[in-house]
Amino acid sequence: MATTPTSKPILHAIVPRIAVGNAEQTQAFYARIGFACTHQEEEFMIVERDGVQLHLHPSNEPPTGHGAFWIRVSNIEALYQEYLAVNVITSSKVKAQPWGFKQFHICDPFRNIFIFAESLTEKEGSAEQAR
Repeated sequence: MATTPTSKPILHAIVPRIAVGNAEQTQAFYARIGFACTHQEEEFMIVERDGVQLHLHPSNEPPTGHGAFWIRVSNIEALYQEYLAVNVITSSKVKAQPWGFKQFHICDPFRNIFIFAESLTEKEGSAEQAR
């Protein structure tokens, strides 16, 4: 796409770079949750699922912090069941939130939190407001 001095810049996507631990453990976990490794170097890995990309920074030293990531999805109940089947959900349930989404979360082995969310339908939103 050609740019001109009057062209307005457009942001297209955000891709987090996440500190993780051991590369083999990292790749195994993200494969369990449906992400395919599309690029790997010694200290850098890209995993992708349904057009969502994560850039991972593996290290033999455990990360000192953690991140929290909110991912908008479709058919959240099916995703929840998929993740239950591969034993990555510890205590989270799909729950309607007052801000108009139903969501659940998982953690990777390195304490990074992934919150999966889907917009409430009108009926679900009305039921949530009635509470």
